Amino acid sequence: MFFLDRLDLDRRFRLLRQELRERGIDEELRGWSYDRSPVQPIPSSISFGVGELASRYCPTLRDIWLKRVKRIRPPPNLKMVRGIAYHEVVHSTTELVKKILYDMKRPSGSNLINRLFSVQKQVAGEAVTKAELAIAPLSQDQRSKLLSECLSLFRFLSVQAASKLDLAISKYPHSSIDGLINVAIPPVTERKVDGSLVGLSRELSVDIYTPFNAIADLKTGEVRKFHPYTAAGYALAIEAEENVPVDFGFIIYLRFEEDSEVPSFRLRYFVVGDELRREFLEIRDEAYEIVASGRDPGKPPRCPDYCPYYPVCAGERIEAYAERAGDVLRG
Repeated sequence: MFFLDRLDLDRRFRLLRQELRERGIDEELRGWSYDRSPVQPIPSSISFGVGELASRYCPTLRDIWLKRVKRIRPPPNLKMVRGIAYHEVVHSTTELVKKILYDMKRPSGSNLINRLFSVQKQVAGEAVTKAELAIAPLSQDQRSKLLSECLSLFRFLSVQAASKLDLAISKYPHSSIDGLINVAIPPVTERKVDGSLVGLSRELSVDIYTPFNAIADLKTGEVRKFHPYTAAGYALAIEAEENVPVDFGFIIYLRFEEDSEVPSFRLRYFVVGDELRREFLEIRDEAYEIVASGRDPGKPPRCPDYCPYYPVCAGERIEAYAERAGDVLRG
């Protein structure tokens, strides 16, 4: 992505490669070992999204039971809407940059940024509207604030893209448009992956797939210790589908500090190693058992109040929520 520094990534991944050489990754835990335990999924028509399994707010997986068995959606909140809106801005900006560059006869950073800024309100507005439609409408004040943040994020990404483009043109003045895009905008956003071989959805969407054999996941909330599970799930799916190793992951935390118009980014790097893979596969298998049996795994000794299902479990209004939800299930 435009805001990722290539030199910084090179340094980070050099350290991770050293860690990988020392620790290695067990072949039995690679996605291409989908025909044998522990990667082989339980024979079933049930398939899970990576986020569904990786978002371990609830350690007992009661959220899986509530969603899949009781068919209850988590009560909507502003964080959910914000997360979808930010993701949409990042994805839309990447697509728009590529589209504009392919349409340019004489590419330059200044021309690119002028084209991008001419549609900034449209992109930000569509991102917020899409997020509201997916989750719930916002109040006027909430929508105004989120729209302002999406505009700031779009402008930031546009400036970074224009800068990366000019640097690429300066370094490779005779490159084709396709070559410039590959240098200036290397990651693929929302890369589609068929995870069915490892018991996951047939149409997974990886936030960012980089040329470092790495999965990048964009997060817009607080730092949580279970976030690396997402990279483990996508790594297994890509290895199963394409038979190529995915060794590294990193989490990109995006947020706006109070009264700042510039987003801040924090990166967390790691090897998608044996322990992470085993734990993800154990979560997958336990989720299968819960859904297949229909059993309530119960609440954990202490429910975190940041869990999306906290209002449901705290009030034990499960039947009321289930009745309201009917047969509609988004996910």
